[in-house]
Amino acid sequence: MKTVFEPSCLFISEVKWENEIKRDEFLEHLLDNLSNINNHEITEVYWTDKLEELLWDYPQLPPWRQDKDWSNSIIPVIYSLFRNTQEFLQNTKNLPACLVQPDLTNDSFREIILNSFLELMDILIDKNENVYMCLGVDKIKQEYKFFCNCHSCLLNPRMIEKSVDWLECIDLTATYWPTSVDDIDKISKALDVLFEKNNIKPIYEYEFSKTFLKDLINVRNHKKDILHSIAKRLTLTKQQAAKDNALQDEYIKQKKEYRFRVTQRPYSTRIHYKSVANKIIFLKYYDEGEHDNGL
Repeated sequence: MKTVFEPSCLFISEVKWENEIKRDEFLEHLLDNLSNINNHEITEVYWTDKLEELLWDYPQLPPWRQDKDWSNSIIPVIYSLFRNTQEFLQNTKNLPACLVQPDLTNDSFREIILNSFLELMDILIDKNENVYMCLGVDKIKQEYKFFCNCHSCLLNPRMIEKSVDWLECIDLTATYWPTSVDDIDKISKALDVLFEKNNIKPIYEYEFSKTFLKDLINVRNHKKDILHSIAKRLTLTKQQAAKDNALQDEYIKQKKEYRFRVTQRPYSTRIHYKSVANKIIFLKYYDEGEHDNGL
């Protein structure tokens, strides 16, 4: 799905801008959202020429455009990140501003900005296309309904309240599953998303053998289970992993390596690895029917 930015994501009043706490919250929220969208290539942001003019060329510019102490450092970053995500829509049917419940009126932006945003939403109603709606930092996550007199359908965007919400929109296996042995970075990025979503950090360094990557390339089932079990193992000590009912981590004395479960019976898939100092080296994935092959 594509995205729209609720106006208070990009527009802030001078009063709030002069409040250091409000200003920092606004900038952090905006930049974090733009960074997550760009870094993970999650979506594109629908935009119009009217909104573009209000943001960059209108006589009453947003405070972050006018503040000389901030503009030189902030404008290039926002411009680059936002420009990279934009998809412009044209109001070829001259659709008016639609209606919205609950009201989006806000002291952070002027009425002309809200009307221009609601014109964009009417274009989307006409397209019968649903979108994510990224809320401003002061907005509470709730259901919004956009509607008009010229269409019978409603638009109910999926709300994005915090930048971390974008991580729930990523299909990890579709986006980051390896297709060649050179795709080590893809697996690492998928794990980074899982760590960030769960607000945890790995306690080990890690690497993947080429054999392990070749195994993953051929995997058809249990992809999500594989990623989640790897991420889980990297956050647990040996003692914790051994006691974990899902992983059931164990040492294979005759092979001098470890293994843990990915899926339980009747599938019984497993991952074998070595532990060297503070690093885990993933060696091989044993798929359904192969779990005893590694003994």
